[in-house]
This record gives sequence, C-alpha cells and structure tokens, in this order.
Amino acid sequence: MFACVVAAVKVTASDQALKEKYGGLNLSESDLIFRGSVLRQVLGLGLGGGVIYNPLLMAMGVPPKVSSSTGMFLVMFSTISTSGMYLLFGRLIVDYGLWIAAWSCVGSIIGLKGANWYMRKYNRQSLIVFVLTFMLMLSTVCVPLFGANDLKAKS
Repeated sequence: MFACVVAAVKVTASDQALKEKYGGLNLSESDLIFRGSVLRQVLGLGLGGGVIYNPLLMAMGVPPKVSSSTGMFLVMFSTISTSGMYLLFGRLIVDYGLWIAAWSCVGSIIGLKGANWYMRKYNRQSLIVFVLTFMLMLSTVCVPLFGANDLKAKS
C-alpha cells in the first residue's frame, strides 16, 4: 500500500514539475505542490483512513469538495486490497458485499447530486465542511461504543 502511495505521489510530482516548467499550465491555486513538508504530509496521509485524510487535506489548504473526494479515492485502494484478502481467505460474504456496494452507490449519487445542488444554489462549500465534521464527531463516538459492545458480546 505504501509503495502505491509513493508511486502516485512521484507521478503527480513529475506531472506538476512539467506544468510548472511550461508556465504553470493547468495549475490551480489550491493544488498542493509536492515538495518538502507537503510531500511528507501527503506520504503520511497514505497510511490513514478517511477520518484522517479529509481534515488533514483541508488543513493543508485543499478545498472541502476536493478534500472529500480525494479522501474517498484514497480509501478505495485500502478497501479493495482488504476485500481481496478476505476473498482469498474465503471470509468475504459476496452477496452481502454486493448489497452494501449497491446501496453505497445509491447513497453516493444522492449525496453528490445534493452537494452539487447546494453549491450551485448558495455558491458555498460550507455544507461539505459541516458534513465532514459531523461524520468525524459521529465516528469518534460510535466506533468506541460499537467496539465495546462487540467486545462484551464476545466475552
């Protein structure tokens, strides 16, 4: 996984170097330039989950819409590799996974349409920041609670 992150950062850094060489071609103000501390932070992001990606990317100056989509894109790789391991060891319940995947796609489409509608209407990205903050708080509370209940049930 770490090797994939390093390779992706190197490819992106070389792409940015070419853009800078030709006068900043297609560089946006919010683009991260992969050098120095930014490079170290991005490489560190490759080892975390979505709860880590989104706030850190926003702290680095990435717009909320880009931050949330980048975080989900990065989480996709760890999800695929984990699912592959479970499948190889016969521990993946495929029909359950397909059920969750189908409803996740429906939820993603509804969320994307809703966020785009909100941003067109109000020209603000604050909704995404509030949703990300709410999800972070919710996971901070729910993960330990469900984990404790799971541990009680097993003992």
